[in-house]
Amino acid sequence: MNLIEDTFRYLSSFGGEQLICEYPSKVGPDIEVCQVNGRYQINAGNVNYSFGPLHDAFRRYFNIDPPVLTPDQPILVLGFGGGSIATILREERCMANPIVGVELDEMMIRAGKEHFGIGKLSNLTLVNQDAIEYISQCSERFSLIISDIYVDEVVPPQFEQKEFLERIKYCMRPGGKFVFNKLVGDYKADEERHRLEALFNETFSETMTFRIPVNKKKPNYMLTGTIS
Repeated sequence: MNLIEDTFRYLSSFGGEQLICEYPSKVGPDIEVCQVNGRYQINAGNVNYSFGPLHDAFRRYFNIDPPVLTPDQPILVLGFGGGSIATILREERCMANPIVGVELDEMMIRAGKEHFGIGKLSNLTLVNQDAIEYISQCSERFSLIISDIYVDEVVPPQFEQKEFLERIKYCMRPGGKFVFNKLVGDYKADEERHRLEALFNETFSETMTFRIPVNKKKPNYMLTGTIS
């Protein structure tokens, strides 16, 4: 694509989403790399998956509740997507910690590598696997675990169960923190959030909830749990 076409597409992106590339998904809605307001991002179905409003939500969360880790303490990202969280931690917060990213959709990983340079991030291990299977089998312990697992607008129900939180707790180092992203756009999702907060209180030593209103109609809630 030449400079004139690139410029036209860039300017057009301020008036509406411009499709750059599409990937067929076996997990959920097809994945679209788009340009919106001059920015490249990954969307699928009705939501942004990486490098758009979700990126902004995690950026704001980390500004409010910054991770306090030594460089040797490992990080696990469940629902890696196209790599927003890893990019924020590595490039924006200058954290050199080893990161393991678990992502079920191989096309999402491909989009992240081809359009966002995820393959160039240092000390990053990508695992193409279901997150439930991964945490059920992993023997490594992490100081920070982040869950951002969605199929379109929905968190699959198995990731909002007590059994999942208990397994997460088993995979955490003493003093570790778990961060769970919950998008709340209606009454049902808000009920799910309250039920999840109750499970967090049962499971972890200390819990907090951070409301991140990047989208005021559908704010993100970051639920956190730490163990002593």
